[in-house]
Amino acid sequence: MQEVIDTPNGKALLLRYLTSGDIEARIDSELHMQVGSRYVLLKGNSYHLPDPEPTATKEKPMYTYIDPKPAEDRLRKVAMNIKGYTDATKAPEGFCMDGVVMNEKSMGYDIETAMFQAIVDRQLLPDTQLSIDMDGQYGGNEDETLFQRVNKLSAALAVQLITNGWQSVELRRNTPKINGIPAREYVGATHLPDKVMFRLLAETALPKQKQSLQRPFFNFDFKAGNLMTEGASPLDQEQSLKIWDTLLNSMRLSPSNGGNRLDPQTGDLVQEMKVGQTCPKSGVWAASLPNTHPSARNLASYHERLKNIKLGEPMPEMFAKFMFPKTADADNAAITWTWMRES
Repeated sequence: MQEVIDTPNGKALLLRYLTSGDIEARIDSELHMQVGSRYVLLKGNSYHLPDPEPTATKEKPMYTYIDPKPAEDRLRKVAMNIKGYTDATKAPEGFCMDGVVMNEKSMGYDIETAMFQAIVDRQLLPDTQLSIDMDGQYGGNEDETLFQRVNKLSAALAVQLITNGWQSVELRRNTPKINGIPAREYVGATHLPDKVMFRLLAETALPKQKQSLQRPFFNFDFKAGNLMTEGASPLDQEQSLKIWDTLLNSMRLSPSNGGNRLDPQTGDLVQEMKVGQTCPKSGVWAASLPNTHPSARNLASYHERLKNIKLGEPMPEMFAKFMFPKTADADNAAITWTWMRES
């Protein structure tokens, strides 16, 4: 099956085909579209059967009972709401990758997960790998922290290290903040008789109840050298740490995902407030309305939406009742105050 869909980004092509395997068959759906200058391919898989499970016959094989509609409805919804941006500072909230933004509020997904791996020149930097794994607001392992996993691995390798004349050196074991998010960091070096390998690890350490799409779980893994193949690190210790520190220090929340709400002194996010609530931190605050509000654009261009508000003061109204007697209460209730900077 193929279907052409009209979207805000132009035409999109929806394809459906059957994939058969040794154990079960499934229906695969693909949506192909152009978003700005990016070619986007979205995939969905359908394999669930009705309950109770029907009986396949020669005339009606089992795969004909699979319903691809839920997966394809989701693809259509994504296609109608996905957006492309060339300026990250102007992009709205959502998950952004390579100039394409997806928003869970308009698309209805439950979790954001992604894994990024750096492609390096194998001739220039052999046995060098960098990966960043994001597991969204539900990520992380509550049973074992990074430090506990390192301790367990060190104990398992202890005999092998001694037997082979290797030496393991711990270079760092810190609890820094990565763009305001508490984290754990471990850096170690394994010395062989004639070579050295480095392993640099970090993970965010927010409790799960505090994780969100704006503050997800991240895992960082940088290897220079390979213990399995005994490949030496092409980088020395200073170079490895410089690359690592540059990476961690470059992590930023986008402005729409809270980057403009970071307290420069603590690195924590300052809470967004509603009209009438008590100001939690002195500074310059900005008023905004949801994008769908009829006055959102006017308020965004109004210079007096930025106000210097002191700790303990009530967050002010923006709409006066004598000017807007019928709508002031509802409009003020829709306003969100966002902390921008120190006074």
